[in-house]
Amino acid sequence: MIEFPTVLDDLMMAQQPILKRTKEIFGYELLFRGKDALNANISDGEAATSQVLVNLCIGITKLESQLRKPFFINMTTELMLSDAFFPIDPDTVYIEILESQKLTPEFFTALEKWRSAGYRFALDDYQFDAAYEALLPWVSIVKVDVLATHPEKYLKKITDLKARGLILLAEKVEDLAMFELCKKLGFDLFQGYFLQRPEIIKGKKIDSATHGAIELVNALQNKDVSIETITNLVGKNPKLSYQLLRILNSPVCGVPKTVVSIKEAVVFLGLVKLKKWALLITLTSSTNQPMALLKVLLTRGRCCQLLAESKKSNLTDSAFMVGLMSGIDAVFNVEKSVVLEQIALDKYSLAAIMTQSGELGAYLTQTLNCEEQNWGNIESMPATERTTLNRAFLDAMLWSDEVMKSIN
Repeated sequence: MIEFPTVLDDLMMAQQPILKRTKEIFGYELLFRGKDALNANISDGEAATSQVLVNLCIGITKLESQLRKPFFINMTTELMLSDAFFPIDPDTVYIEILESQKLTPEFFTALEKWRSAGYRFALDDYQFDAAYEALLPWVSIVKVDVLATHPEKYLKKITDLKARGLILLAEKVEDLAMFELCKKLGFDLFQGYFLQRPEIIKGKKIDSATHGAIELVNALQNKDVSIETITNLVGKNPKLSYQLLRILNSPVCGVPKTVVSIKEAVVFLGLVKLKKWALLITLTSSTNQPMALLKVLLTRGRCCQLLAESKKSNLTDSAFMVGLMSGIDAVFNVEKSVVLEQIALDKYSLAAIMTQSGELGAYLTQTLNCEEQNWGNIESMPATERTTLNRAFLDAMLWSDEVMKSIN
């Protein structure tokens, strides 16, 4: 895994990206959780100015410098009112203020200090409560939980917020219908599961272009398949060939020389590694889905793989495949069983994907707990396993970002 500062053991990263209207990734939400109880716990100003906080911010800076996206961070009242400031570029973060924040004169004094230092604020979970109008001049982004506060009921207030120049972020966007509605109403940013939970078209078949990629994946399941067979399969599809060479020539793949042909790439990598990349090619070359979804699935696959490696399991490659293919229905808008029946997966991988059972299913469950912010499930894990999951997830995010840069 990538070497992170040890203080990142106290940081849990939400995979849910914050997206623009174009479905490009705008940023991420960072959730700070204490080791013992998964709650932000900075009890006084002295603790807030401790070396732990300084190291934490150094860790955040390391992540931001590699992901190059802003982070949204929930800030405790105690930290806001302390004399501490993040040793971090204000352009790196948006500080989130909960609508339940007690609006005292001291808090507004603190807001002024933080903003004069260049920090930006987002008002979280805004429910159009008039009592919090006083916060609006201080924030640049307003987050609305559209699951709890349906936006159609607040058209006039949404228009007023837009007129004030505020950026509107719709969170808890569960499906594409809500995404389209929020876009129509003027929201600028979006957070939720709408990418992973598409409208499945029952009876839809996989298109012919995709079959070439699936044929390659199936051939790679055969341990006795020849290099020549694989080379021919890849060579039959110019788009597959192009994508494979781009990926293999990128730093992500770790090939220490320039690859000049498909056969050379196949020989140099070996069939086991090629299988992993063929799965990626299957997704990227055969779908019109936004790249943000592919990044989610890449992160999922890599995290599963790293968790398997941490257990010294011999199923690391299968773990990657399970994570990547667990969202295959979202990629093609087809029922999961329809897609998977065309791919020659073993019964253990299929069971892991469909029911999260077995060793592979356990890796997928842990990864999804982190991705979906199931903090109760994460809190019940032993501390060492939580640390392993956290580091695997952060590593997977950075790795998938590098992959996406190499294929975009």
